Amino acid sequence: MLEFLEIAILYVSTMPMTIRNSAPQTECPACEGSANFLLSATDRNRKTTRESFDYYSCMECGLIFIDSPPDDMAPYYSGGYDPIPESLEALRLIASGEHFRSEPILKHRHEGKFLELGPWRGVLCSLMQDAGFEVTAIEMDGQCVEFLRNTVGVSAIQSCNPLQTMRAMSSGFDVIAAWHSMEHLPTPWLVIQEAARLLNPGGILLLAMPNPDSFEFSVLKSRWMHLDTPRHLYLFPIRSLINLCRARGLVPLSITTADEFSDIQSWHAWYSLARSVTNFRYVRGALVRLFYMLARRWQKEEGRGSAYCAVFARPSGAP
Repeated sequence: MLEFLEIAILYVSTMPMTIRNSAPQTECPACEGSANFLLSATDRNRKTTRESFDYYSCMECGLIFIDSPPDDMAPYYSGGYDPIPESLEALRLIASGEHFRSEPILKHRHEGKFLELGPWRGVLCSLMQDAGFEVTAIEMDGQCVEFLRNTVGVSAIQSCNPLQTMRAMSSGFDVIAAWHSMEHLPTPWLVIQEAARLLNPGGILLLAMPNPDSFEFSVLKSRWMHLDTPRHLYLFPIRSLINLCRARGLVPLSITTADEFSDIQSWHAWYSLARSVTNFRYVRGALVRLFYMLARRWQKEEGRGSAYCAVFARPSGAP
């Protein structure tokens, strides 16, 4: 079946792409090691620009990153993400179908102070507040911050620089979470370092991100929806993330690529591929089901799913 899937994708893989001369190596912004050129990609998801961006893979720490990202990222976020609900009840209705965000946390902690980085409309904030946590959020979008403060009723800080905001905060959090936001930040390794500082001993850090070890990325490469060029500045292979967190004194509690959200992300990735092949609704629907079905065997293998949810802890005896 793998051969059939590769043949089915071959048509898409041979479609014209923007090509430019790229340096064979550059320096990793995280560890300053040597990084090899990996691929070039354009904004296939939102089509905000025709510009091509170069991704490199560090030979030392494994980090995948865009070389020379834009100074002003605002134009690439045109349209925002999911719409802000009209009421708290509407948000809770959405959150009722997304308990996969909070369940990995609630397996380890049941109360305390919770901080989320980049919550957007606040699904996880709502779930954690309803679970009894004292919730704080750092969000860049003004409308989202207003909604979080006035409708959800959590402490929301508006900031385009979460690292700077975190550095001004005192420790004392029991849970810190970044649900598919860390890959957007300019220096996520420093944010993880600050998160480790802000956590109480025994506190946990949840990091959910696209999985560059996924089966999809291995076959789709620059056409993988969750590369999301240029908004995703960094991709952390699982082993790289574990090593980074261990270096900050955090130990892994659980990591999975086989959860519900990873499956949802996988469907979206194959739908995006099918949409690039045809505009005919029923043909597109048949294609996405075919791609998804054929790839499912490999995507269900732990470590090969579309996204991962990783939970780390600051040991109880940590200073």
